Amino acid sequence: MKFKDKVLDFVEKITEQKHINAIKKGMMAYVPFTIIGAIALLIAYFPYQGYIDFITNIFGFKDASVWQNAITSIMNGSMNLGAIISTLFISYHLCKEYKGEIDPMYGSVLSLCMYFLLTPWDVLNEKNVVMTNYFGTGSLIVGIIVALIVPELYRWLMGKNKIKIKLPPQVPSMVADSFSSLIPMTIISILFLIIKLVIGVTSYGNIHIFINTVIGQPLAALSGSVWGYILALFITGVLWMLGIHGSSIVMGGVLAPFLIMMSDQNRLAAQAGNALPNILTNEFQTFTGGIGLYICIACLIICKNKQTKPLCKMALVPAIFGIHEPLVFGLPIMYDLYFFIPYVVFPMIGAGLTYFVQSIGLVARLNGTGVPWTTPAGIYGFLATGGHISGFIWQLVLAALYIALCIPFVKAFDKSKLKEENVEL
Repeated sequence: MKFKDKVLDFVEKITEQKHINAIKKGMMAYVPFTIIGAIALLIAYFPYQGYIDFITNIFGFKDASVWQNAITSIMNGSMNLGAIISTLFISYHLCKEYKGEIDPMYGSVLSLCMYFLLTPWDVLNEKNVVMTNYFGTGSLIVGIIVALIVPELYRWLMGKNKIKIKLPPQVPSMVADSFSSLIPMTIISILFLIIKLVIGVTSYGNIHIFINTVIGQPLAALSGSVWGYILALFITGVLWMLGIHGSSIVMGGVLAPFLIMMSDQNRLAAQAGNALPNILTNEFQTFTGGIGLYICIACLIICKNKQTKPLCKMALVPAIFGIHEPLVFGLPIMYDLYFFIPYVVFPMIGAGLTYFVQSIGLVARLNGTGVPWTTPAGIYGFLATGGHISGFIWQLVLAALYIALCIPFVKAFDKSKLKEENVEL
């Protein structure tokens, strides 16, 4: 077997692995909720004082915070429930991976119940209360772990017929199913209670602090390190060159929980009027990327062969909105060595340069508002930095740089295509 085939087989196994698939699908399902919260945040804190004053006056409020707090409360039902939503979606998709062996609804709800069981509750004024900060993206790692472990335990226990309660055939299936789940659910609950009690007697106090300290910090340090991030970009680009959606596996899969947490830290800091703590966020790749669009533009400028320009004309509009699949599979970019350096290396250069200009304050940092990734370059930079013109200008600078860097490679690609056409003639 050729080396390329071995690599493809390995990557295919990784992409089809049930747990990675569940995380990827679950995190993708969470995206609409982040967009809803982001829209609410942008409406409430649009970076123009005249707009804020106009809304405040038109409703007759003395303080803008009255209507701003009302609008941003939408985030309490969307973005601020990141861990809860992700736990449900990831466990649901993992249960579905087993194709009828376990009920996805029971598996996902049971996962959510175990999440709440592990989460510390306090007593305030003789009432049980839970801190809502445990619902957000700060506890995303806990949610993912619970969402992966509970369905596996549930599936294993449901396969043990000796511990299931069996009712007569005359009993409706809905009732029978709920009773057959009773003992497995009880065993899982006891197990998670033991885990909670054991962690509770340690210096960590609860699983959220334990996981974020022991597991989260080293991984977050990798995603928060510019060199770790550039390495992740390299892997992403190589996967794309093999025809595999590298962005959803690496950035949207492995690193997504940590990048989303860093975005949320910036969002909370922006809301509080504090300095933004992170340069690398979940939006950083979109801010510095879009290389497919600039390869497309370079091809439209340079190429003289018969097949490239018509294809690029059709692919241009989707590429403007961040959809590069027509170019990856149609040009094609994948498996073409002429595009390896532009598609894999140039985004790494752009990320390094962006990190530098943001670290010295030349370009504003991204404020974590989760601007939709389909927003065109320039506009995306303006909105993602909270209305700073530097974000708009820097994306245009990157665009010009990418196009200029792509031109020599596109020329070589065009020359090879022209030779092919001449041979055919």
